[in-house]
Amino acid sequence: MYLTEQEIMEQHIALNKTYDYMMEKKAEIKKFFSEHPSRKFVFFGCGSSYMLAKSGQQLICACEGSSANAIAGGDYLVNPGYYEACIKDSIIVTLSRSGQTTEIVRDVQYIKEHYGNPVISLSMKDDNDIMPYSELDITMDWCYDKSVCQTRTVTNLYTAMLMLTAFYNEDEGLLSSVKAAVDNNEAYKEACRGVLADISKKEWSNAIVLADGAPIGIAEEGALAFTEISMLPGQCFHLLDYRHGPMVLNGEQTLTVILVQPNEDKLQRDMIEDLKSHGGTIVTVSQYEGNEFGVNANICLKGIERFEAWGIPFIYVCQMAAYEKSILLGRNPDQPTGLDAFITLK
Repeated sequence: MYLTEQEIMEQHIALNKTYDYMMEKKAEIKKFFSEHPSRKFVFFGCGSSYMLAKSGQQLICACEGSSANAIAGGDYLVNPGYYEACIKDSIIVTLSRSGQTTEIVRDVQYIKEHYGNPVISLSMKDDNDIMPYSELDITMDWCYDKSVCQTRTVTNLYTAMLMLTAFYNEDEGLLSSVKAAVDNNEAYKEACRGVLADISKKEWSNAIVLADGAPIGIAEEGALAFTEISMLPGQCFHLLDYRHGPMVLNGEQTLTVILVQPNEDKLQRDMIEDLKSHGGTIVTVSQYEGNEFGVNANICLKGIERFEAWGIPFIYVCQMAAYEKSILLGRNPDQPTGLDAFITLK
């Protein structure tokens, strides 16, 4: 068994630990927000973590009286002065698997030296290089992926951000939906793996992931999973926005994975019909049982009330489809050519 497969299929174990850990830290997290009452946030990440930072931005922006931005670590490192107004008076949230990525470490050092902002660090490695600069450490070392491509790590980072937001916004409904997604994760993975294996056997050589709302960041990570694990081109777009240009390249060799929001039908259904006319392979992830949209496969998400928490099961669809395709193509999903687990700049 490849490490990638093991880490994907054992996500439920890590998710349960993460949920319990975050609940144990609830009082500490709420104390942090009490001591640092700013309603302005900036999320930092590189690669997969920057994609998740975009989900963090969406989560906080939906909270009343709050604002948030997401900045790529390398962008800030090259031109920190441009973001001065954005950074001032903000709570800084860093996302990193290792806590050793040079861009993020240097960014936090610079911010602390020039502005003194409070920092929340989310990572998967204890005693890392960011922690000396952070007031609140959320460290989940049981989620650290040993394979180069992040799978279990990103799912748990997203889950931790959902819970962080729930504590910040006193949102018990979101917390309940996270618990439902975590509790059902093992059975859900087993139930739809065969469907995803069948999808991987179809003739496609590039992947498109379409989503909206808070899951957009983890959906972008899903597209990256196809690039890194399958070593096939993967891209992510907002669902209806995909019509505005990029859809011209969607064809018979395209796999399109769509996260269908539960609160609207016609606009999304019409978009799916448009995509079907392009002749590619389509997988929908929706509230519906059966094949409501007449596509190649529909994955039903049940018992998770809040759409934000759908990102937890949704990312598995992309990860496992990418893994199964990688195996069919005779590739090593653990060691994609030219990719390192984290970047160290000189």
